Amino acid sequence: MKRKCFTVNPFEMNSYVYWDELSGEGVIIDPGAYYDEEKDEIYDFIQASGIVIKYILNTHGHIDHIMGNLWAKDIFDVPVLMHHEDLPLVQSASDQAKMFGLNFPEPPKPDEYIDEGIIITIGKEQLKVIHTPGHSPGSVCFVDENNKIIFGGDLLFRGSVGRTDLWKGDFETLILSIQEKIFTYEDNYVICPGHMEETTIGRERKTNPFLISN
Repeated sequence: MKRKCFTVNPFEMNSYVYWDELSGEGVIIDPGAYYDEEKDEIYDFIQASGIVIKYILNTHGHIDHIMGNLWAKDIFDVPVLMHHEDLPLVQSASDQAKMFGLNFPEPPKPDEYIDEGIIITIGKEQLKVIHTPGHSPGSVCFVDENNKIIFGGDLLFRGSVGRTDLWKGDFETLILSIQEKIFTYEDNYVICPGHMEETTIGRERKTNPFLISN
């Protein structure tokens, strides 16, 4: 499996293309592209790499992570997958964007809802869905257990954790999601977060100030 990160939109969110080189099948995780040049860069990369996109996967429904959903769905004609508890965020996205002075057309509703234990197949590889609320009620992570990769959205960052002061965020729930779900995996798992650079479970388990005392 290979991955490519694109840092996009005014919130500097990490959008990922993740694909199986053997089959050419892939997914877009949080297609947050807002500007035309960002959309063109992602599209050109996918085309040049011969990737066949199967799904649009959302780790959660905050506007920075779904800004490119409409564009990606129109271009690739594939379903959008998200946890049902974040649907209210999708439905209020345009109003949220106005608070930041952004013009954001209404995004498409999810085509399929995903929850704990769902398996998403990419070629011969798999992504496992784990429900990790706290940053938002419907936050999920996508785990490739074969290649030891976790796409974590805004749950856990290098030296930090996701915000919990937004709609239905909860700090204690977020910490439990990390401790009881993410930290069950080995230290060498790579975490691909929604913002900032990659990290590992081992690094965060040992050095993250929000977690070493919990």
